Formats: sequence, C-alpha cells, structure tokens
Amino acid sequence: MGSFPKPSDRGSRVRKLSLAGQVALLILFAVSSLAALPGCSASKDLWARVWGSSTPGDDESPNPDRDLAQKAQERLDASDYKEAAELFQQLRDQYPQSPYAPLAQLKLGDAYYLDGKYEEAYAAYNNFTSNNFESDALPYAYYQKGMCFYQRMNGIDHDQSPANKAIQEFDSLVTTFPESKFAFMGQARIAEAQNLLAGHEFYVGEFYYKRKDYAAAMRRFKGLIKSYPDSGYHQKAFNYIAEYQDLLARGEIDEGNQRPPEYNNPFTVLESSALPF
Repeated sequence: MGSFPKPSDRGSRVRKLSLAGQVALLILFAVSSLAALPGCSASKDLWARVWGSSTPGDDESPNPDRDLAQKAQERLDASDYKEAAELFQQLRDQYPQSPYAPLAQLKLGDAYYLDGKYEEAYAAYNNFTSNNFESDALPYAYYQKGMCFYQRMNGIDHDQSPANKAIQEFDSLVTTFPESKFAFMGQARIAEAQNLLAGHEFYVGEFYYKRKDYAAAMRRFKGLIKSYPDSGYHQKAFNYIAEYQDLLARGEIDEGNQRPPEYNNPFTVLESSALPF
C-alpha cells in the first residue's frame, strides 16, 4: 500500500557505455598517451613507449619484471581480466621499485574495471592518482575513477549515491585538468548524472503529488527547477506546480492540509509507504 510506482522505461535508465565502447576508449587513450596501454596494440613502437626501450624479445637479457609486465598485458589483451589483475598485482608486489610498477597499478585498475569490479578498480585508480603526480596518465585515471561510479548509476527509482559520487569525481577531473580531452568527456558524464538526479527528484515529487502530499511534492519540484534548470524534467515540474496553483485558486485543495515532515524523505521507511529499493 502506498509503495512507489514503477517508472516507465523511457528516461528511467542512464545510458551506459557498452563494453566494446569502453575498450575502444581505452585503445584511443593508449594510442594518444605515452603512459598507458589498456588496449590491443602489440606494435614495437607502442611497446617501447609504454613498457621500455625495446620490444620483448629484442633484448634477451634477463628482465623478470619486464617479462611479467608483458605476460600481464597479454592476458589483458585476451580479455582474461582475472589473471591480468593477478599478474599486475604480482608485478607491483614483487618489484615495487620497477619502472613498470606505476603503470602496472594503472592497468590493474583497467583489469578490474573491464571485469566489472568497480570498487576494486576505483581503489587501484585512486592509488595511482595518489602516488604519480607527474604522470601523463593522470587525466585518464581521474576519468576512470568517475566511471567506476558512473557504471553503478541506476534508474531514477533507486538511491542516487553513485550519481552524486560520479559528479564529485568528474568535477575533480575538470578542475584539475581543464584542458584535457578527458575533462571534456567528464563534463558530458556530469550532465548525464545531473539529469538522472533531476529525474529522481521528479519521480519522487510526482509520487507525493499523486498521494496528495502537495507540500512535499512542491518542495521536490521547486528544488529540481533550482538545482537542475537545464534538465529534461524542468518543464514537467513547472506543469505540476501550475496545476497545484490552479487547484489552490479554485479552492479544491487546502494549502494547509499537509502530511507530516517525514514524508519529505522518500527513503524513510513508513508503515504506509514501503519503498521498493
């Protein structure tokens, strides 16, 4: 009784990048950066720029950390993310002073991310950004930190913590590296997350309105207009406000007839309002 209705499919989900799109992004970054190789190229030039001065096999001298890096990269290229993560972690643990260790930390994040383990990926990327202040890969790592939350965003009828955290991470990227191509991409993700938050406010406001909890509904709609003026829900909120004011003007409702304050929070578990999430 009184539970939230299911929203329509239209506009209730955030469009996510497909795995293929993620891989394409990673490859693009690899080609354009001297500091990261999440993609699928095995060219001599690219290997030399990323992992060292020579392609594996050109130098027959023993180099266990380089060989381990090569093996880990091969597993990542083969989409064996679990083993790739284990090998990159092994490289960091066994050879912490290796020139390959910082990049292994970044690519550990890539392995976790592509495997859908976003919490582990965030920890790996955050470790990288906290310890490699001059790396060319920093904008990418900052972007991926935001993506770890972006990928966990859900429909407008769910808790919006991931969306809020994604915005915080992308804001940090845009502020720290405003000229980076990843900052431009981050701004687009911020807009998506904000539209999701606006959708959530509208969804909750509409729920209250239909229950005739007009005071709570108006606070949601007015807050949406103030905080997300450019969202796709802006005009819809105005329409409900206009309808409410018309009802007041015709005397069909009493402005003082309000529900208790706890109804303002849709995540409060009330006896008459069991939430579906």
